[in-house]
Amino acid sequence: MKDQTVFKRIRTEKRLSQTEVADGIEMSRTAYIKLENGVTHVVNGHVLSFCEFTGTPLLELIAECYPDRTSGYFHEEADQREAMQAQRKEYEDRLAGKDEEISRLRELVSAHQHTIAVQEQMIGMLQRHSAKK
Repeated sequence: MKDQTVFKRIRTEKRLSQTEVADGIEMSRTAYIKLENGVTHVVNGHVLSFCEFTGTPLLELIAECYPDRTSGYFHEEADQREAMQAQRKEYEDRLAGKDEEISRLRELVSAHQHTIAVQEQMIGMLQRHSAKK
């Protein structure tokens, strides 16, 4: 990776010491300091461990280290993410509408059930009244 300072920036943003990060990615403190200062090359396993330990998305780390190679990719990804978010919003709105419709229909069914119960009581009363005659 071209720019090891991204490791330091992320580490300091997360308020982690070099020792904490080194322990978290199972590296010696000295080796981590050399990595952070660009003295040694980054090994893929270290990148993954660093991302997992600090909670940094791998693509974010790569984009910061190689902005010239990744800018187009991330614009496409951002466009896709935006389209997916719009589609999700549309689905959520449709679901909310369906929930309202279900609630309305439940109230209607309940009202009909009440009407049926009243009618059955009236029929029972009429049958009893006609049986007495």
